[in-house]
Amino acid sequence: MRDYLEGKRCMVWSFMGNTRMYQALRDYGDRLDTVGIFTFEVDATGTISETGTSISTMLTYINKWPHIKWMLTVMNHGTASIFTALRNNTDGAKDMFLTELVRIMEKYPWCAGVDIDLERGGEIENRDAANALFRDIYNAVKTYDSTKLVNICLPGMTSVNGSVGGENWCVYADLDAYCDTAAIMSYGMAWAGSAPGPVSPRDWLEGIYDYASSVMDPKKIFLGLPGYGWNWQIYDTPENLGKTYRGTSNTYYAAKLWMTGGYNFTDDTAPQPLIPILAYWDDYDKVPWALPQVYDFMEGQDAVYKEYPLMGEVYNRRRYLTAYAKQQNTEFGDILIDRGGGDVDSYSGIVSVSDYMITLGDEGSASYQFDIDEAGVYDVAVRVCFPFWDKNSVTVSVDGISQTFAEDRLWWPYWRTTCWFPLVTGHSFSAGTHTLTVDVGVNGVQFYGFRVCTAFSEEPTAGVAQFTLSPRQFIDVDGNPCQPDKGFKLTCEMLRRKPDSALIWYEDFRDDTILPSSYWTTLSGEWDVWQESLPYGDTSRPYSQLEGEGQLAWLYSGFDDIHLRARLAFPSDGGGRAGIFCGSLFCCLNYDTQQVELYNGSTLLGSYATSFSKTSDADLRTNPNMYTIEMRIRGNKVRVYSSNSYTLRFTATVSGFSGGYAGFRSDGHAVCELLRLGDAWTYEPYERFDVTFPDGSVVEYGRIYRSNAVWDEEFQVFTLTSDVEESSTRSEDISLDYEFYHSDLLALECGNDYTVTVTPKDINVWVSRLFLGDADGFSILYYQDVDSLVYWANKAAYRWKLRGIAIWSLGQEDMRLWEALPKQI
Repeated sequence: MRDYLEGKRCMVWSFMGNTRMYQALRDYGDRLDTVGIFTFEVDATGTISETGTSISTMLTYINKWPHIKWMLTVMNHGTASIFTALRNNTDGAKDMFLTELVRIMEKYPWCAGVDIDLERGGEIENRDAANALFRDIYNAVKTYDSTKLVNICLPGMTSVNGSVGGENWCVYADLDAYCDTAAIMSYGMAWAGSAPGPVSPRDWLEGIYDYASSVMDPKKIFLGLPGYGWNWQIYDTPENLGKTYRGTSNTYYAAKLWMTGGYNFTDDTAPQPLIPILAYWDDYDKVPWALPQVYDFMEGQDAVYKEYPLMGEVYNRRRYLTAYAKQQNTEFGDILIDRGGGDVDSYSGIVSVSDYMITLGDEGSASYQFDIDEAGVYDVAVRVCFPFWDKNSVTVSVDGISQTFAEDRLWWPYWRTTCWFPLVTGHSFSAGTHTLTVDVGVNGVQFYGFRVCTAFSEEPTAGVAQFTLSPRQFIDVDGNPCQPDKGFKLTCEMLRRKPDSALIWYEDFRDDTILPSSYWTTLSGEWDVWQESLPYGDTSRPYSQLEGEGQLAWLYSGFDDIHLRARLAFPSDGGGRAGIFCGSLFCCLNYDTQQVELYNGSTLLGSYATSFSKTSDADLRTNPNMYTIEMRIRGNKVRVYSSNSYTLRFTATVSGFSGGYAGFRSDGHAVCELLRLGDAWTYEPYERFDVTFPDGSVVEYGRIYRSNAVWDEEFQVFTLTSDVEESSTRSEDISLDYEFYHSDLLALECGNDYTVTVTPKDINVWVSRLFLGDADGFSILYYQDVDSLVYWANKAAYRWKLRGIAIWSLGQEDMRLWEALPKQI
């Protein structure tokens, strides 16, 4: 006969101790399979004390519902030192702990067993000792009484080493044998100190249970779900609000009171109005959310106007704006003369002429005559392209005034693209004919023309975006129109990033022209580029992979102090060493030794033990095992990094290194999806943006003060003055999560429209969302309701075929849930 409760078991914990928790136990105990009595706390000696829910308050329900498995929950409250002491048996802590587990089961013989909730166990190097701890717990319980059960609470993992919270000690497959059931604590992706979002987002849940159900017995697993949500205050900094974090935990019914106008941010009384609001349903993450006291909000792509290079992108359904590279913004005033480079009057030496430009070769010189109708003071700007790092100088003159334009900085952002330079500024031109002359400096420089104008200026830009704010009156709980008491604040939700080396070349091999010979050279072996096939008419840049073996280099032999990064994979027929090189230096992943290694010629300078695997032919193009390797060369010091977080592995001192070609190198067949070249000393920050408010005032946000660095004001980059890691130059961290930046009080009126302009000063800053709210307080609220919990309960039963769900914690949930779940008796 079919077990109709298969996959529908429900576990909860008695953490809250509130009236609603006891109401649920009284009225809906028949819906519960397992209850963890959250009473028992272990310390660093292994001693267990009773500090949580009073056992005496639970006895009524223990006696009423004998079908429930009443587990004694033993926790360390997330204290890492306690977990460490138990794991390492420090001063006999584990031995004491095992004895104490038996003691509490003897004290409460009605218990079904123990529920072990140990958190903050550290990284994967603690794996074996943690496994031994859980093995010993399981054996101790079973030795005492084989009928007693062991439930273990495990962190959410999407793979081995796949924790988002530093719990990589946990390997599900290892622990399967040491439990009767396991509740995976897959709640807390969003928390009080995180960016707002679902507590248990869909992608995380799916990653966890796809993995867990494949390496553990699914029928042991409870899918952990939150009964609670968070309300993140976003109208000021936590420091100014007197809080450590933005978020305040909300039960379902607290969230409901926000929806029905029962709460506000001025102690639920005047002056802030009490406003009933609508909640939104996130149909992807299957969770409700709301914006209490927010009068207008928009995503980045809701800008009414934006300027390139700022462009719209989408990530995890967030429609943001960002710029990937700055471009030169030019102003000319009134243009008198606009002459293309190909419109040349005369030339000598080697000059290649096209419709739009000339290219200067040996002794190349070109002249352009132009007429000024009316004498005056004018500027002349010239348009030049330096095609490569060794084609970098040209001389231009007018009226006997000569300038040589040259560039030696490898990170300069205008390589291989046209840019404008001021030849003369505020120069007095007589009426009549004048001559502008262009002379070769270094062969290969391209000249695109010039303009005579009234006012030339130029600057690099990452674009601008304009937004329209449209605050409108709400209706309060009494049915009256209402608006903020003292005014509004604007909060910008932005994502900043840690600085990276000032970019010289970014190569993802996605261009139509494959490895053009003007930029690349094969020093040895054979190289090609694979590109995915796109549907007809699709103009996207196709995903691509460099593949081959040998040495592929940029066609330039003058590299020395550079920063190189590659993302590579070993195919099924690959192996040996693969990585990046500069001159005699070779920084690589060695598949055979399972190490990150650095060589100077044939001499091994340093190594770091790690692990990586090959990729099957079936997965190579769609799901390759990619690994990141990079090195930063500064004089005779080389820093070696690996992993997606660019972790410093070791530093080596080299001798006899004189630079040379740079690029990608592999002993055997390898593929590479990214090859990035940057400066070793100069960094590009990804942090600052400015906001222009409706009254015209401009406020700068995000810029970080740095020591041991000098700024380039034109390009907003900084160069280190000593050989240190960039992180040591600043005291402020960058979270890599969405952050909030707040305006001062804005005296706006409901019913009017206002313009706000966001101007990124750095690239890779994400303009995510703008919120206009009541200055007395506004927030983003995510919570769980019956629809969300039932949706995931069904996924647990039918998609992953798990034991059921485990809800943290009883008394926080939408009570309608219990009517939607099956009776357990």
